[in-house]
Amino acid sequence: MKDLEPIGEGLEKMFSRLGLPNPGVMAAVMAEWEELAGPPWKGNSKPVVVRGRTLVVEASASSQVAFLKYGITKLLQSLAGRFGEGVITQIEVIPPRR
Repeated sequence: MKDLEPIGEGLEKMFSRLGLPNPGVMAAVMAEWEELAGPPWKGNSKPVVVRGRTLVVEASASSQVAFLKYGITKLLQSLAGRFGEGVITQIEVIPPRR
């Protein structure tokens, strides 16, 4: 008989095998964005979705897109500190949706 594992771990493995984002990571990013993001992200952006290992972030204004890209390295470090290395490895910054 196989050892049982918590359903959360099984779902994480299933999502990973299918190349889908872990819904727990996205929920945590949304809930903790203000603390995780810091400057220049805080107040100038919002997380939209995690696609694979890429976090898509929407800038508050089109003029902020290039500015925010300069802070990607620091944001990735913050996310790695919270979720572990390799969970989110890229940031895509998009302009605000109309």
